[in-house]
Amino acid sequence: MGQTVTTPLSLTLDHWKEVAGRAHNLSVEVRRRRWVTFCSSEWPAFNVGWPRNGTFNIDIILQVKALVFQPGPNGHLDQVPYIIVWEDLAKNPPPWINCFIPSQGGPGPRPSLPPCHTPPIPRPSSPSTLCPLKFPESKPKEPPVLPGDQDSLLLLDSSPPPYAQPPTPRSEAPTSPSAPSAPSPDSTGAEGQPLASPPLASRLRFRRERGGESEDVWTSQAFPLRSVGGQMQYWPFSASDLYNWKTHNPSFSQDPQALTGLIESILLTHQPTWDDCQQLLQTLLTTEERQRVYLEARKNVPGADGRPTQLPNEIEDVFPLVRPTWDYDTVAGRERLRLYRQVLLAGLKGAGRRPTNLAKVRAIVQGKEETPAGFLERLIEGYRMYTPFDPLAEDRQPDVIMSFIGQSASDIRNKLQRLEGLQGYTLQDLVKEAEKVFNKRETLEEREERIRKEQEEREDKRDKRRNKELTRILATVVQGSGQSKSGQSRDLGDKRGPRVERDQCAYCKEKGHWVKDCPRKGQTQGPKKKPIPVLSLEDED
Repeated sequence: MGQTVTTPLSLTLDHWKEVAGRAHNLSVEVRRRRWVTFCSSEWPAFNVGWPRNGTFNIDIILQVKALVFQPGPNGHLDQVPYIIVWEDLAKNPPPWINCFIPSQGGPGPRPSLPPCHTPPIPRPSSPSTLCPLKFPESKPKEPPVLPGDQDSLLLLDSSPPPYAQPPTPRSEAPTSPSAPSAPSPDSTGAEGQPLASPPLASRLRFRRERGGESEDVWTSQAFPLRSVGGQMQYWPFSASDLYNWKTHNPSFSQDPQALTGLIESILLTHQPTWDDCQQLLQTLLTTEERQRVYLEARKNVPGADGRPTQLPNEIEDVFPLVRPTWDYDTVAGRERLRLYRQVLLAGLKGAGRRPTNLAKVRAIVQGKEETPAGFLERLIEGYRMYTPFDPLAEDRQPDVIMSFIGQSASDIRNKLQRLEGLQGYTLQDLVKEAEKVFNKRETLEEREERIRKEQEEREDKRDKRRNKELTRILATVVQGSGQSKSGQSRDLGDKRGPRVERDQCAYCKEKGHWVKDCPRKGQTQGPKKKPIPVLSLEDED
């Protein structure tokens, strides 16, 4: 009986339903065919050590992920869901891939990623054709095990996503910092216990710098900020969030208002840094769109008097195009970041405006079931998009009012046009009047009931009109038949002639005999015929 070699790729294909379910939980979608193509053809071509049969080595997976998430044309956004699922399988392995996850001797399991200052120490396992492992030449002393939630932080550099390749592990064992303020949140105490760290501190990225010959200085680079317990914490953009934002939203050229609203909400909730703003713009906008946004933003940089300035030094200070050296741990640094996001949002709104086209504004009409407030909102957005004017300015209120009245629904338009003293009404007053008309409209059930009653009334009227016409036709027929009978009787009376008396002859009109005895009648009729003899059996007298 033959024996087949099991590989990471074949394992994932054998358990494809579970892989697809895990992708669904990560808010992404993967296809079996492209899964095989990327694993066996695309990722081996990156030259980072990815085998054609796949691997669950987290170091190689992170290197492939860094290349996939590269900004600009060098990135591979179509491969983002697949490398995310590979990474999740390696970090949270199901039972059926445990044989491909190297383990370390000792009572506790080895973390999925080794510390950056120690090399990985694989444990020798029994030889197997299914899950081959490399036998080390020597087994060094076991390093201290980091907490499970901080095992992968030291591999990440200080740059924002997409992340660069993890640094090469050091060969020497780590030493605890001497100063109490110097240790990293990921370091351990003298007795092997992890030092206390503030809540959510594991979400920060730390960088270790050499302060001198005998001491190490740990510094942190701030990223999307959030205050927790009085301390600023890092909340990074996840790869699935960036992928979903790009996939499930229209492009900036197609619908600038929708994408601007999305970016505005992200700026308010995540409070991203300068680096994260660039990553967000590179993901959601094209190169030409980013240039337009930068140009409009630099036009809206406020000066000392609050109005847009034209001084290059002030523009560069507020809205730099290269990475600034702002310290986000200080109030001044966070204020600079807040002003940068404000100017960036103004640039997005300015770049979203289209060329002036009043015909597009006049084409915005109220729908049948649209509320007056919703229609006014669309009308104002149309003014902002297709005109260079501010629709909320006092000098533009008459134009907006005329457009609101003329482009409303017919019943609302008729009501607003009949208002007395229309010149004294504000836009809010007109919206209230339009709401009254809109709320008095019949519901769908009432409309169906009214249509049914009107249909019944029309049918009743049609039946009555039809019955009336049939009655007229029958009356005409009956009257015509009576007239024909009376005419026939009159004709018969004329043919009978005048009546004669009892003893008067009807032939000669003389009295004293009847027509059968009239002597004149026999004379005019010619010779009298002889009677035909009849044989009689009786004797004649």
